[in-house]
Amino acid sequence: MKLTTWNINGIRARETALLQRLAQAEPEILCVQELKADLTKIPNAFKSLADYEVFWNPSTFKAGYSGVGLFVHRAISEKYGKPKITIPDFDAENRLIQAEFEQVVVLGTYAPRGEKPDHFAFKLKFFDAIREHLQTLMNKGKEVVFTGDINIAHKEIDLHPSQRDEKNTGFRPEERAKIDALLEIGLKDVYREAHPNEEGLYSWWNYFPKGAREKNIGWRIDCTYASPALASKVTRAIIQKEEANSDHSPVSIEFSL
Repeated sequence: MKLTTWNINGIRARETALLQRLAQAEPEILCVQELKADLTKIPNAFKSLADYEVFWNPSTFKAGYSGVGLFVHRAISEKYGKPKITIPDFDAENRLIQAEFEQVVVLGTYAPRGEKPDHFAFKLKFFDAIREHLQTLMNKGKEVVFTGDINIAHKEIDLHPSQRDEKNTGFRPEERAKIDALLEIGLKDVYREAHPNEEGLYSWWNYFPKGAREKNIGWRIDCTYASPALASKVTRAIIQKEEANSDHSPVSIEFSL
């Protein structure tokens, strides 16, 4: 199974690129973030795809803000059954979408950035709720995958040396501790486990400083965490840097299920 997460930074701006990725890369599950569109503004091309069922938590909280989606290849539904799609009850700002198969639950997210104090506090509570939710699923015997734009660089290796200031939102100790808490319940950062000591592996490059992407002044904040049994079945983990239409690149994880 090939699972991809990609912050597209606007589904209308990324319509062509996203259609090309579906056709060429053929992810079996694709989680997208930052739709920046409600249902009326999502391009019609995504409403009748031959090979995918598509599910949305669109931008209803604020126009042009947040929103997530989930593309499930019809072959996956045929193999594992059609997923039950839900929006967890602790969702806020259209940031979560969940697909529950018989044994595996995929939770996609666009985590808050948390620049302002009140939104930073919201971010910390958001991750507490996610940890509790995933722990509950695992206690019920479910295998879980938590994936998306996490908006936290966990370790120094996960961002460019010039960005390693603990005052920077996305690298503050309080939020990095929330990733520690996810690992403490048994989840694995499957991309990092596949590339344990390799530096310079980033998935997001800010528009400032100018030329950050070309100079690889980036952050690895697009992540996938999996329960131990699933993590042991990872065969490949890649950041698809050649896809440069968004400020984020897609990150794909392949499982031998």
